[in-house]
Amino acid sequence: MARKRATRWGTAGPERAREGTSGHWPRQDWLVIELLKHVPKPIAYVLGGGGAYGSIHVGQLRALAKTDLRPDFVVGTSVGSLNATIVAETPEIAHDRLAAFWSLVTREDVFGSARKMMVNLAALRPAIADPTPLREMLLRSTPSRDFSDLQLPLTAVAADVTTGHHVELNSGDLISALMASTAIPGVFPVVEREGLRLVDGGILYNVPISIAAEQGAQTIVVLDCGFNLFAPRTDPTLPHALLRAAAIMASSQVRRDLLTHPDRTILYVPGKWPPASMPYDFSKAYENGTESYEIAMDWLEGLKIRGAGLYGEPPDVTRVES
Repeated sequence: MARKRATRWGTAGPERAREGTSGHWPRQDWLVIELLKHVPKPIAYVLGGGGAYGSIHVGQLRALAKTDLRPDFVVGTSVGSLNATIVAETPEIAHDRLAAFWSLVTREDVFGSARKMMVNLAALRPAIADPTPLREMLLRSTPSRDFSDLQLPLTAVAADVTTGHHVELNSGDLISALMASTAIPGVFPVVEREGLRLVDGGILYNVPISIAAEQGAQTIVVLDCGFNLFAPRTDPTLPHALLRAAAIMASSQVRRDLLTHPDRTILYVPGKWPPASMPYDFSKAYENGTESYEIAMDWLEGLKIRGAGLYGEPPDVTRVES
């Protein structure tokens, strides 16, 4: 029997996540925002990485579902590749499925036992988390096992630790691709897939705008979960210092990508930036998602598209105060 957990939205299990559920999320079923006639195709949805901040994508996707925009393909990095899988699998109800998924996920589902992580850290092992819980969560989250099972083309972005280049995973075994795209260096072990040694693509393309452009997207709808805004501290612990460094790299990559593609129509959908809580704390998923929905809806309702260019503004690490 499928596992169920009581949540603040009621009771849900993996089977409900596949079917889709609205829960108690705000709805405006009468509203359709017409944007499609103002943008060129093909349209790509790009979902960035950020751990527990991935719940922000739920609100952004729910708001986009109130428009007439639909992706022709999707690209994701790290947690964005997981959320993008659900979009590629069932694009019409992805926001409902992800709302159910994010209402259930816990830190233990992703990282396993905190005690085992501390033991591995003390032993100076190359990875502190057991990847088994993450793999089991991925298997529960989607019935698809191969990229060919998806309705839309999907690219999961990983990084090759041998060459230092990014790798675009878009065929073959789906679960190993997601494991590779989410394998945070030092947290999860390197994933060996088709002769490559892969880790989280966020170290190179946390928000893979350029990858979508290189694949031919003329309109790029960016769903950034705001990891770029991880704030500095005057007395940082080692994890905080590392997260701040990663946020700086991610912000730099986004600025570079935006400068590289001024000829594309880029819709940078806002969300709850900075996100609630920490990128490894999954308890604020509902807050992140619902507030992002309201923010994204306000933006979409006032959006006027007049040709190529950037619409909206990315979260920028340079604006964060201690």
